[in-house]
Amino acid sequence: MKRAERQPETVSVSIYAGIYYKVYRVPDAGTLLPQHGHHFDHLTAILQGSVRAWHGEEMIGDFCAPAVVRIPAGTLHSFLTLTDDVALACIHNADHLENDEPAVADEHVLELED
Repeated sequence: MKRAERQPETVSVSIYAGIYYKVYRVPDAGTLLPQHGHHFDHLTAILQGSVRAWHGEEMIGDFCAPAVVRIPAGTLHSFLTLTDDVALACIHNADHLENDEPAVADEHVLELED
């Protein structure tokens, strides 16, 4: 798999009222956001565009904004953008942060071509 020419970018990060809210923009359709898992349940909001989502190896569906995907604790999850200009928000309980970020329990590293 080739690295996406235009990588996802963080648009904003807010911590307020016990909620961690991080918004990403993914410019190109066909961009895979690799699997990772967290120690606690959280939500991913699809704010713009469409994505295909997986829990581990199980495809859980296609989601078109506005939509919310529930991610159980310890579940590897990944997203594939189906449209250009996708915006996603990761929403976590701020009480569970480590160094101001949600701790990653498990992460899948992609083997990328040059």
